[in-house]
Amino acid sequence: MAAVGCSSAAAADMQVGDCLEVGGPPDRPEANKVGCGSHDSNFKVVATVESTDQCPADVDSYYSMRSSFNGSGATVCMDIDWVVGGCMSVDPNHDRDPIRVDCRDAAAPNRQRATQIMQEVANVDQCATGLGYAYDQRQFTVCVEDVS
Repeated sequence: MAAVGCSSAAAADMQVGDCLEVGGPPDRPEANKVGCGSHDSNFKVVATVESTDQCPADVDSYYSMRSSFNGSGATVCMDIDWVVGGCMSVDPNHDRDPIRVDCRDAAAPNRQRATQIMQEVANVDQCATGLGYAYDQRQFTVCVEDVS
């Protein structure tokens, strides 16, 4: 996933567990707090750190802000806000951010439905479909199925 930019004021308000709607053009991305699991939510904050190299290595995305006043920075580390039974349109090339979609929307490309979120295991072979996203460092797996 790509790094996302946001104003430092907004970054100061981001806390672990907050969900975000991240979007906008690549040169001017925007992030807004929204309800977790809501139609607009596509990421969840999993850590707030000073620099990107402090994010867990297996996060789905992050964004960093640097203050022009004092040079200090902040980074928000994010995972996709998966909801079991819900669908996300996930670009396999990571050229665009994932978006929450209706599972029945045939016009939405690359729809994936979360079928299970397993804790203490980081192996998609444990998923019934054999498809998913394993998070090795934090030891969990999001199992998905492709929706056609």
